[in-house]
Amino acid sequence: MKNTSRRDTFGLRIAFGRRFAFGRPGASGRLLAPAVWTTVVVAMMAALLAPRDTDPGLSQLSLTVSDFAALDRGGPIETAIASLGLVSLLLLAVARRRLPAMRGLPSVLLAIWGAGLVLAAVVPTDPLTTQLTGSAYVHRYASVAAFAALPAAGLVLARRLTSKAGRTAWWLRALSLLAVAGAGVMAYSAGPGGRELIGLVERVMLGCEVIMLGVLGRYVQRMGARDGSRWLGSEMAGS
Repeated sequence: MKNTSRRDTFGLRIAFGRRFAFGRPGASGRLLAPAVWTTVVVAMMAALLAPRDTDPGLSQLSLTVSDFAALDRGGPIETAIASLGLVSLLLLAVARRRLPAMRGLPSVLLAIWGAGLVLAAVVPTDPLTTQLTGSAYVHRYASVAAFAALPAAGLVLARRLTSKAGRTAWWLRALSLLAVAGAGVMAYSAGPGGRELIGLVERVMLGCEVIMLGVLGRYVQRMGARDGSRWLGSEMAGS
């Protein structure tokens, strides 16, 4: 009877651990990747499709996302960008616990990205036909800081990750370099280039950066699942 009771107790502990694993290591990252990727898709759809509702006659090739957002205050573009910033800060909070390589400079840079997006979404900019106000300058510099910080975070993190990260480091590095190249082309277009194709370049750069978030979110989720498996294994061994 005593052995049977021990086996029953052991089985209950395993079942309980599986059922309530969300309170243990790794559980907080389970829904992280789906949440990040969903927000990424929503943000990209807003950047690509929302301008058609604002004014179908305006060109997405020559106008930036901020230009369209200025014409539709509180619309889907600003909502999606603010959501992307908040999800990025959530990703940062989880990644700091799950990924030692994320601590330090990458955390600071990712925080700048997330906070910069939220600030750029909350503080309005001005249409191109008007003289820029103080809020427009805040919006501009918050956007510049955000789009510069994320590729830098990706490059630093890619260098810190070990070979166990698989192709995650490669993707982070490649997407970061593409984003940096896009930022350079965009800077040229905004100046000597006369804003030629600035909208297209910005959307490509934005695409690289938000996909980078999805890659990082997926990796952090995998790390969380691995930690959860280790905890369950230790519980089984201790029984």
